[in-house]
Amino acid sequence: MSARADVLLWAQRVIAMRASPAHTILELKADASIEDAQAAFHKIARVAHPDLHRNGLTPEELESVTSAYGIAAGAYQQFRGQAMSTQRMKPLKAEDLAAAAAAGAGPTSTATPPAGIPVSAGANQQMSSRALVYYRKAEIALRRGDLKGAILQIKMAIASDPSSAFLRTALAEVESELRKGP
Repeated sequence: MSARADVLLWAQRVIAMRASPAHTILELKADASIEDAQAAFHKIARVAHPDLHRNGLTPEELESVTSAYGIAAGAYQQFRGQAMSTQRMKPLKAEDLAAAAAAGAGPTSTATPPAGIPVSAGANQQMSSRALVYYRKAEIALRRGDLKGAILQIKMAIASDPSSAFLRTALAEVESELRKGP
């Protein structure tokens, strides 16, 4: 079987398991260590990261792989968070989170995005830290003039934070820029 077929089958399997526990998505035992989870996720990244398949898949297939990779990345973050909170960290109270957000310590997007990413009231909304990382990578890609790379990063951000209307607007605007051409 080809690498293309393997990654597409993996994507279908992960998308079908999206509601499963994190350890199941990462194909780990429930009592696996953080190191085991990291090794499993790095193995997935080496084979199924969407950047590796940008030129070899159709847009629909790439969308599927991007979604599956986002699910796997989210599962890894969830597994890590659960393992770390049970091993080293005390649980945060709702008041602590509210105070951190009020102090600006939360993952918010406050910088002015470059041309091609929308500037709106939604730009200051909170998004998951993983989505914010991908959004920042999209900004960098846009500064370099890499619209396809920016689209991929925004899709990864959406996979990490599917409820974000701001990210969907950003994706639509960058896709329209790509359609316009040079």
